[in-house]
Amino acid sequence: MSSWRQQALIEAPVESVWSLLEDPSRFAEWNDAVAVTGAPTRIEKGTELRLRGRGPFGIPATTTFRVEELDEMREIKLRCQRSGFYSHWLLTDARGDTFAELEMGVEPVPGIEGKALAAIHTKRFLRTAAERTLDGLRRVAGQRGETARPE
Repeated sequence: MSSWRQQALIEAPVESVWSLLEDPSRFAEWNDAVAVTGAPTRIEKGTELRLRGRGPFGIPATTTFRVEELDEMREIKLRCQRSGFYSHWLLTDARGDTFAELEMGVEPVPGIEGKALAAIHTKRFLRTAAERTLDGLRRVAGQRGETARPE
């Protein structure tokens, strides 16, 4: 199993950050590597959605992700049902801003294909994906958060 964990301070309230994480139709606003198809506008534990994007080595893929963990305004974990790739978010209020912890990793699904797909999700790929994802979320939520804050 390979994983990467990274933290970031996002200059926006938890509510603004959560609104971006819980709405699959908005994923592409903060993560230009993915597009979502066939998902509800609000996700719940057990919800499945199809993501189209590029994996390791720029390989395009469309796969099904399932919401495994969901704690309103606090935690969300999505897992690819084909490769075992996951993203696990924890959010904490930080005096009006948001402390975000993101773990990305792979827990291979059974079989040779799962092992092969897991092997190409290297630490470098996971680190780069986490940095890009947090930067995008920080950019978009920060823009929204600035307008939501009282003066």
